[in-house]
Amino acid sequence: MKQKKPSPSVWESLGLLGALGFVIAIPLALGYYLGTYLDGVTHNNKSSLYLLLGLLLGLIVGIYGAYRLFKRFL
Repeated sequence: MKQKKPSPSVWESLGLLGALGFVIAIPLALGYYLGTYLDGVTHNNKSSLYLLLGLLLGLIVGIYGAYRLFKRFL
């Protein structure tokens, strides 16, 4: 029979929420800065294509990181 896991403590839950913020915010910020840099290097300031691609990639990486963080609780 499968034993039920004990629920996490309040401090563990708060720490998990803080880690979630970093896991999502850091890839988004890196995607923003990388996209802005690439737009500047390619002189593509009008369309911001690389900025949007960088943000999308950062969002995907952040969601994957959040999934890996919460996988043990699912």
